[in-house]
Amino acid sequence: MQDLTFVIGEDRAVAELWEALGNIGITMQASCTFPRLEGRIVHIVVTDEEADRAYEALRAENFIPLDRREVLIADFEVRPGELGRLARRITDAGAKVYIMYMATGDRVVIGASDLETVREVL
Repeated sequence: MQDLTFVIGEDRAVAELWEALGNIGITMQASCTFPRLEGRIVHIVVTDEEADRAYEALRAENFIPLDRREVLIADFEVRPGELGRLARRITDAGAKVYIMYMATGDRVVIGASDLETVREVL
């Protein structure tokens, strides 16, 4: 899976980014958005097979690319403290967590310095 990170200016709605992907038939596996000083940051997760097409389509729509990295999406038991326990296990195994957020269903998106270590932890 690929996490594509884009910046959206104040003059645009995040809906435009998500609609642009839907218009070309790309299904997001996960997404999150949060504000920054000007505009918003949007993370989207797509399959490896759709990553290049999604990335280029969003650039063509003048969304500003910020980052692109391989991530895992793992099943996750939603209960108090579980996200912290999972992050601790990954860290204790020697990988640095770069990005971690909830996905659709009971899943979590994980980007880390060593995804092989994350796979072993999971």
